[in-house]
Amino acid sequence: MRVLSQTALFLGLLAVMRSPAAADEPKRIEPPRFLQHTIDADAVNPACAAMDVDADGQLDIVAGGFWYQAPTWKRRFLRDVEQIRGRNDDYSCLPLDVNGDGRLDLISVNYRSQSLYWVEHPGEKLADDVAWKKHVIDTPGPAETGRLVDVDGDGRLDVLPNGVKYSAWYELQPPQKKGEEASWIAHPLPPEAAAHGLGFGDIDGDGRGDLVSPVGWFAAPEDRRTGRWTQHAEFQLHRDASVPILVHDVDGDGDADLIWGRGHGCGLYWLEQAKADDGSRSWTQHAIDTSWSQAHTLLLADLDNDGAPELIAGKRFMGHEGNNLGEYDPLAIYGYQLSAESRTWRRFTIAKGAGFDLDAKAVDIDQDGDLDLVASTRGGLWLLENQLTGQKAPTAPAAPIAYKDHRRVMYVNTPEGKETPVETPFDWARRREHIQQGMQLAMGDLPGPERRTPLDVEYLESVETEKYIRHKITYASEPGDRTPAYLLVPKNLQGKVPGILCLHPTSHLGKAQIVGLDGLPSRFYAHELAELGFVCLAPDYPSFGDYKDYDFEADAHESGTMKAIWTNIRGLDLLETLPQVDGERLGCIGHSLGGHNALYTSVFDLRIKAVATSCGFNAFHYYKGGDLKGWTSTRYMPRILDQWHASPDEVPFDFHEVLAAIAPRPIFVNAPLHDSNFDVVGVREAIGEAEKVYDLLQAKGALEVVYPDAQHDFPEPIRQQTYAWLKKQLK
Repeated sequence: MRVLSQTALFLGLLAVMRSPAAADEPKRIEPPRFLQHTIDADAVNPACAAMDVDADGQLDIVAGGFWYQAPTWKRRFLRDVEQIRGRNDDYSCLPLDVNGDGRLDLISVNYRSQSLYWVEHPGEKLADDVAWKKHVIDTPGPAETGRLVDVDGDGRLDVLPNGVKYSAWYELQPPQKKGEEASWIAHPLPPEAAAHGLGFGDIDGDGRGDLVSPVGWFAAPEDRRTGRWTQHAEFQLHRDASVPILVHDVDGDGDADLIWGRGHGCGLYWLEQAKADDGSRSWTQHAIDTSWSQAHTLLLADLDNDGAPELIAGKRFMGHEGNNLGEYDPLAIYGYQLSAESRTWRRFTIAKGAGFDLDAKAVDIDQDGDLDLVASTRGGLWLLENQLTGQKAPTAPAAPIAYKDHRRVMYVNTPEGKETPVETPFDWARRREHIQQGMQLAMGDLPGPERRTPLDVEYLESVETEKYIRHKITYASEPGDRTPAYLLVPKNLQGKVPGILCLHPTSHLGKAQIVGLDGLPSRFYAHELAELGFVCLAPDYPSFGDYKDYDFEADAHESGTMKAIWTNIRGLDLLETLPQVDGERLGCIGHSLGGHNALYTSVFDLRIKAVATSCGFNAFHYYKGGDLKGWTSTRYMPRILDQWHASPDEVPFDFHEVLAAIAPRPIFVNAPLHDSNFDVVGVREAIGEAEKVYDLLQAKGALEVVYPDAQHDFPEPIRQQTYAWLKKQLK
């Protein structure tokens, strides 16, 4: 039977492991596929485990109040789990022989009961009518979950809770003789480590496991029981960092890097450690994937048997009752393989309709020589059977769901093409996924993490103005291409401020116009926002400005539009790395060309919390009388002509859907009454339909529209109104 080490199997919290960059064998071309087995569709447990409950030599599955007997997965009673405010009080499922009887017990670390407890395997008395006995260890305060790690290096696993108001580790004192009870010693840790997110691993290479939190790392003393853990506030991760924060040598250079997800936000990231000649450390943030949200727990496991671990992340189900962006989106579990040469990640789908809440496991449950996954959420329990050494799992059908009418948003089609009404946020999340698919039919696929090269920002020129510094830069948006941009950083900032992605209109000047160097003053919105205290990034759209020689025929994208979207997403990555920018407060603004690209980018990246669009769209049927040829050059979306004959009746998306897909995030729309490009009648139609989704998501009023008596312009009063709106939304 092949399993991970105890720490990896039971916890997914790993010290520095061998990196893919150091592996002797090349990464396999095709990632493993998985067969998805629903063990219990009615399960509501955020944590699970795999262990041999009945001593028959087969691994069973444990989750909450039940264990599922291999090989048929028959559900059997384990215990009654307390429910607190609608949630099972079982935030971790950590197998450990607590009482020394040779059988695995279970340890649970919890938020709502603020407790740690263990439940005792009944041994020979195991039966469906015998409840496992609960033993309270301590009630120190709320914890996101917990993990087992060898904190003190004595070869025995300890309990490390992720306390949000306390910080401690718990050492098991096993019974010394028959009849004696197991006991626990609580060892305090620095209170600064109490936060959402916790990791454990050797950061400084001294052979001792250190603590990692969102506010830095804490060096382990020689005596971990009584010594002082020293804080090193060398970095700051997202405040909703995953449990665990993985400590792993990502780039194979011999030191420990960090990997984390956002438990209640959007994105997976890694932090690269580097050392100077004097021994000082520096850290560089890299985005891995920002196309989905709620990556609350992570695993590292060698799924393809090449000697190097894959990163595994699953979506949490309704962690905050729908109050976080993306919570209603369909569940999924993904694996990520690192390319050492490009230092990018290749994503592969492990499961759709399944996810991770707080504590998943990787284990060879069927004993066939490859690692499987056991995953649980408040919405079900699953076994993902690795098909690496067996029959290949069938690939999921790639065809997107087709729609005949893109001007109506309050219905969702089944795979068979049947219309069903959108009545709940879950219904809408499925329709939103279909809208993204339709947009990609016209634009080409959104690039995956494999094109997310290190940004490698180059500063070419810096000019000081009265209120800000204007940096002329380039950044590596993808392999083989560098995007030119201006970065405007206000002077004398007090703390972190919002970052704004500023997208220019159609003009040979490109980014130079919106930073105020030339052109129409009504287009100087990046310059004006920087003077108001926003950090602004203004990239060139391919074929404009310093991107004027961009060759659309030679790139890897199906359209100029998708290339621009990807350039913009990488711009958000850049803004997030800046010490002056609060990554929780990212906005986007654009006029005309920049107006619709601001919307497109917001559909594909939830990090944009507010978007302002000026003269950027109308319903396709009202654009130039329904003649869409203006959208079809290589600079934009040639498929609209090649595949859909420039007909609004055939194009696989419309702006009713684009606006609605951004909900419930706020949108500000400037739609002049006399815009010759985008007839205001078509704007009103799209707005009216999108408002239905905002109402459904309880965000009435978040879609704000003004109709000035103007041409295709961004008048001064409307710009000032827009800036005030952005300040309010990103406060």
